[in-house]
Amino acid sequence: MKLETGQAQVIYDDTKQTAERLATTIDRLGFQAAVVAVKAAPEPTLYVEGITDRATARRVEKALKALRGVTLVTVDTGTQVYVRYDPALVQPRDLVAAVEAAGFRARLGAP
Repeated sequence: MKLETGQAQVIYDDTKQTAERLATTIDRLGFQAAVVAVKAAPEPTLYVEGITDRATARRVEKALKALRGVTLVTVDTGTQVYVRYDPALVQPRDLVAAVEAAGFRARLGAP
């Protein structure tokens, strides 16, 4: 979510929901929503055990964002973590090590 621009990226399961229905739901909450673009969701970068609530999700996010070269982290409250990073500055093993140093078990997602 980018508060300064008023934009949010939503990753959703298109077998259970549509972009238009999501926008309608957001409108009902009192916010103005418009579908700007729809693209296939990326594969999760990591699967992390122990993300049980927003506080633990923030701990994982903070650990990853501390790495030089990580530009975006999206953590769901399940096990999936999406990371955008510069492979010239950080490697997947570094992502796993950072999450494990924060007290979680992590494994790489599908390539």
